[in-house]
Amino acid sequence: MDNGASSYLRFLNGDKNGFVDIVKDYKDGLTLFINTIVKDIHISEEAANEVFLKLYVKKPKYKVQYSFKTWLYTIGKNTAINYLKKFKRTDYSNIEDCCYISDEKDIEMDYIKGERNLLIHQALKALKAEYAQILYLIYFEELSNSEAAEIMDKSSKQISDLIYCAKKL
Repeated sequence: MDNGASSYLRFLNGDKNGFVDIVKDYKDGLTLFINTIVKDIHISEEAANEVFLKLYVKKPKYKVQYSFKTWLYTIGKNTAINYLKKFKRTDYSNIEDCCYISDEKDIEMDYIKGERNLLIHQALKALKAEYAQILYLIYFEELSNSEAAEIMDKSSKQISDLIYCAKKL
């Protein structure tokens, strides 16, 4: 193998398999090299993919007097540095610094409330449509009787009667 130069020149001359050969031969090594700079394997994979994308789209000129691998890894190094600059500008939090569970929140009560709501929804499905609608509007959406009356196009007396009958069931 001539260090990838012939594959790249084949690619530049229209042979897409030349590009496939370059990716196959250099992807892992380039990714690991970039990882020594950015210290994150996922970002390194993304940066390596960007290097290959640059080769495929921009088709930069390659001078045959230099080693292809050196040229490719230089592009990789520059891409890694650009990633570091980009991430330096963006403020990321370390996952250990994040607190997902608030001390004030009672997980057990939230779970019980969720289970209770699920049972209520199942019970609502068994009711007549008007009863289910009024109970949903009043107890889940926390609307007033007058707001529910407006939505359901009923009088306040009709809403009161519906709530009474629905609760009775």
